[in-house]
Amino acid sequence: MNFSINQLSSLAKLISTNPNEAKAFIKLASVDVLKSLGDGKYTIVLDNKTLTAQSDKPLSEGAKYWSQLTQPKNGTAQLSNLQKMPQQLQNLQNSQFEYSLKDLQTLLKSQKPETLMKQNLLEHLSSASTKDEFSSLSNLLLSLQNNTLTIPIRQDNYFSILQFKKRYNKKSKRTQLDFYAALEFLGPVSGVITLEDGSVNIDLNVAFDKTKNFLEDDMDNFSYDINISLVENIEPLYNANNNALLDVSI
Repeated sequence: MNFSINQLSSLAKLISTNPNEAKAFIKLASVDVLKSLGDGKYTIVLDNKTLTAQSDKPLSEGAKYWSQLTQPKNGTAQLSNLQKMPQQLQNLQNSQFEYSLKDLQTLLKSQKPETLMKQNLLEHLSSASTKDEFSSLSNLLLSLQNNTLTIPIRQDNYFSILQFKKRYNKKSKRTQLDFYAALEFLGPVSGVITLEDGSVNIDLNVAFDKTKNFLEDDMDNFSYDINISLVENIEPLYNANNNALLDVSI
């Protein structure tokens, strides 16, 4: 797995987006679902407050979602455009292994990012003090074994994960870099980076209209042309499977 540093660095600017500015414009809510009350109503946790909300689609108890939220003055809060957060985002958020933006740049500028990250993971794994921490680190190693670089990042108290995977596209007969990001302030983002005739092309998929509008207004911060599309479902490149932890080779 040989990553192009220039391509990765250009994509990493997504994480450099001002999270407070993005959060204020997009107005995404991070919702924890505690209990189903029937008839589309749920007990949820929002900003450390417990309340009742109405959802426009069925939700899973114990899961966490990105959502757009409407709160009438004298009515039940309304949840819409829900996107389920990957379990891995929640699991890694409670671990002690994470990168700052500065650490991320150092990682991406290294000759072999996946090798450096594996070394970092093994160092932390040897001193893991809890079962959950061991499980989270092992899942990151398992992700590497599946040719996917999964990077936990914390910026200004916001937690995110980035995933990269290089693969050969048989149809276009070109190598491409697939990516996925779970960003608390932008929602899920996925896409592809390709190199054609010496030109870098970046195609982004986002789940929310306001995320699309925000990024399009922020194009001056990117050095490449980026095409942004609105899609309904965005899935991680790699989902951790705790049942496969015994297959991790360290």
